[in-house]
Amino acid sequence: MKIPSTLFSASLCLPDNAMAFELSKEIRAAAPDQAVLETEDYSFDPIGFADAGGCELVVRDEAYGHWKAEWTDNQIETSPRNAVFDVLWQGRRLTLIVAQNQECGRNWIIVGPRIVDCEKFFAAVCRWNTCGDAAITVFDEGYFERDEELLEEIRQSSLSDLALEPGIRRALEEDVLAFFDQREMYASSGLSWKRGVIFYGPPGNGKTQTIRAIVSQARASCIYVRSLWGYRLPPEGAIKRIYQRARETAPCIVVLEDIDTLVRENSRSYFLNELDGVRSLDGVMTIATTNHLDKLDIALKERPSRFDLKIEFPNPEAEMRAAYLGEPLCLTKLSSELATDVVRRTDGMSFAGLQEFVRATTAKHLRVLDLGRALEETLTAMGRPKAEKPKKKKKKSGSK
Repeated sequence: MKIPSTLFSASLCLPDNAMAFELSKEIRAAAPDQAVLETEDYSFDPIGFADAGGCELVVRDEAYGHWKAEWTDNQIETSPRNAVFDVLWQGRRLTLIVAQNQECGRNWIIVGPRIVDCEKFFAAVCRWNTCGDAAITVFDEGYFERDEELLEEIRQSSLSDLALEPGIRRALEEDVLAFFDQREMYASSGLSWKRGVIFYGPPGNGKTQTIRAIVSQARASCIYVRSLWGYRLPPEGAIKRIYQRARETAPCIVVLEDIDTLVRENSRSYFLNELDGVRSLDGVMTIATTNHLDKLDIALKERPSRFDLKIEFPNPEAEMRAAYLGEPLCLTKLSSELATDVVRRTDGMSFAGLQEFVRATTAKHLRVLDLGRALEETLTAMGRPKAEKPKKKKKKSGSK
């Protein structure tokens, strides 16, 4: 197919619907004997598909392409705003055109000798992007994308590996994970099969790790929301796009970490309308986190139909601290008095704080070769000095 050199210049200044129409018209005029398939489906990610080895993409330069560069993970990453590609997939040759519309979405056009070839390629890409690990996506700056680092962390996560209070573990198993097997129970009770969950408590106590373990174990797709702002995409558009994809891939978990900073006042009403709206959220669970439940807007935390389950992740109590520190610090080999003192002086620490305490103590122990001394110096350095024993009052010597 011969690509007109002015393919993009005439259409990009038009409103979205007109732009899509103009592009389609130009392509059909340039290739009247070819089949054309157009899509804006969020599941269609041919760039990611090619990166995963699913097909080969070769950039064509007849039409001026527009690419953007970003500095990510200490390297330059480029992605197309407007471009034309040759596609080689399973022995088939196709042409692929992408144009970014004004709402920060992308118009994709697949051109091939037969419509069945275009449809099969479209289906293969979407199937790859919505099955298995690929069903876990990140929404950031207006786009859905894969995050291989996040996927690897999720693959390695399990509730059984986390130090959790028994009550928290029970709630996660019975009220969160079990939800995805309860469709018929909800239907027989006349209830919408949806749920909102808030994890709250001071930072460093496993809210993030717990979410990853749930995503790993749940039989559901997942959308991790990192931002609700995108280039020319307002928060209301982002919220609509997120929950539209959640409906399409349900059962689905929508993750909103630090919801108090993510959903701000100017977007809160749109978010609440999406949760309360007439469009079904069957099979969708929204999991939000916050370090400060008391500061969360009452419209988010009080209405049961929005977030009906709240699970607290507090700083660990003495028994949990003793269990967590016991093996790595060999507390059982210490005197009962010293072990009790260590547990007492770590009161108020989060699990992250305890982890840092273990790391620092272990490093110091390797240097000083005295565990008791290493514990004492580390606790003192962390601002937890040993309580001074009250001084005994001296008896006044009286005159006979």
